[in-house]
Amino acid sequence: MKRIMKLSWVLLLMLSVAFVSSCKDDETEPEVIASFTFAVDASDFMKVAFTNESKEFKSLSWDFGDASALSTETNPVHTYSAVGEYTVKLTATSPGGATDVYSVKVTIADPNAELTKLVGETSKTWKLLRQTTTGRFPLEVGPAAHNQIWWAFGNGNELSGRPCMLNDEWTFSRAGLKMDFDAKGDYWAEGGLFTPDNICALTADPMLGPGGEDLSAWGNGSHTFVLTPGSEPTLQVVGLGAYLGLCKVATDSEVKVPQASVTYKVIKLEDATVDTLVVETAYTTGDGQAAYWRFVLVHYDNPADEPQIAGPKPNAQFDFTENGNTISCTNTTTDATSYLWDFGDGATSSAKDPTHTYTSDGIFAIRLTATNANGTSTIAKDFYYTTTALADLTDAMLQGGAWKVRVEDKSIFVGDGLGHSNWWSVPMGFLTGAGVGGDDWSCIVDDEYTFGSGGVYTYATKGSARNDGYFGGSNGCIDDAAIANSGNGAAFGSATHSYTFTPAAGPIGPIIKLINGAGKAAFIGFYKGFNGVADGIAGGENTNSANAPNGGSTTNSYEVTFYSKSATKEYIVISVDYSATHDRSMGWTTILTR
Repeated sequence: MKRIMKLSWVLLLMLSVAFVSSCKDDETEPEVIASFTFAVDASDFMKVAFTNESKEFKSLSWDFGDASALSTETNPVHTYSAVGEYTVKLTATSPGGATDVYSVKVTIADPNAELTKLVGETSKTWKLLRQTTTGRFPLEVGPAAHNQIWWAFGNGNELSGRPCMLNDEWTFSRAGLKMDFDAKGDYWAEGGLFTPDNICALTADPMLGPGGEDLSAWGNGSHTFVLTPGSEPTLQVVGLGAYLGLCKVATDSEVKVPQASVTYKVIKLEDATVDTLVVETAYTTGDGQAAYWRFVLVHYDNPADEPQIAGPKPNAQFDFTENGNTISCTNTTTDATSYLWDFGDGATSSAKDPTHTYTSDGIFAIRLTATNANGTSTIAKDFYYTTTALADLTDAMLQGGAWKVRVEDKSIFVGDGLGHSNWWSVPMGFLTGAGVGGDDWSCIVDDEYTFGSGGVYTYATKGSARNDGYFGGSNGCIDDAAIANSGNGAAFGSATHSYTFTPAAGPIGPIIKLINGAGKAAFIGFYKGFNGVADGIAGGENTNSANAPNGGSTTNSYEVTFYSKSATKEYIVISVDYSATHDRSMGWTTILTR
């Protein structure tokens, strides 16, 4: 009995130990939970404060997603080096070694991104564009439709012509939203605004208008600005005389005195290796056309990338005097280091002021090319020499082979008198085919004008002719089929006419009077001008095809102003007096050769 009780006691003890052991196995540690919140700093969007909200952890490890060192702080503050999206991971570890990971995507974005493009972190200095190879110009003006450019700085003119604009600096600063303008000691005295004008003047001198107006507010100044982002962003510069690009351009007009502020439409604001700011204003011209002004400014992140302001190319100019068949040239070129003269007869010279003697009659294009380290400049003038007086020109001398337009500068021109070219002339490049579209005159140089015995005059287009508005459609070259279908313009197609020749009389040169062939309108050289004096019709121009060809006149009269003939070349210069009263005050002139 005692033995049984002793065994029962031992068994009871063993069961109690097993029960206690089982209870201890069931007591596991609480689950570790990783969690956090974050807030972007109000004054520094690159700085983020993280707040740990993990549970049952012993240690923490923060990975900020930007390859920076891990952090074991409880509530770290981290500053990112660049904008972007970062995956932040927090690993929480329990006392027993268990882990939990919590991750959140954090976006670092500049809440004032457009402002930063303009001012950088603290400030950014902008200058007018100095290169036009991209097709952009520092200054540009044109119609509101933007379908053409009326004028642009660097488009057909040299950027070196206004170096005092290209060194101007506009510095935009974040602090106080300031815009400081530094003219760098000089400024462009815009025509019609300043006295004197159209020169680079010094800011140290009085900046005065033609009436003595004080325009000094357009000089150096400290102003403010307002940048308004959105779908139609604007940039307003505020302060008397504040402006971008060109001082005379205001918010919606051109002005003659400094304004209190100017507002620009922001066309482009780009942050790149070369930052770009393109702004525009809209205005109405004096004749009521809607127009725009555009300015392109740039900032170089690396100042070494900024191109130098180009030095001036030469400006070739010369005059000459005549003594029989000898000319003496006076060179008035500026900024040149060397010269090359081509006298049009095969002779050349590198002298500054050469003298040259011609050995035959003719019209010679004297061409001067001036050169310096920045480029070349060329100008041409004609020397007319003949031993045949106009009084000696006869009808028989006109007859024979066909005459054609000379391919040279000033072969077709218009001015305030017969033989005058002071209003406009067709550039040689337009005649050779370098001009395209409305500037293409190449189809006129193969046209043939032939005088025959019995007073027969013929004109042949040779397949195409110059359209200068009268044929309808676009200006340029027009083929025979289009001429035939051009309404009144069909009268200027190939045709046979008649003519009379009147010898020179006193100061009046020989007169060639054309008489229209059936259904046609006669002309020589360029059809635009007409003279209906023989029909008592006022002179004029064929510009509106609703009007009858040559104003309805059955005749068209031309005066010969020059004739010469050498062993190899023959020239005749004819002018049509298209003035309304036939007073010789308006003339279209053509130089023909054969």
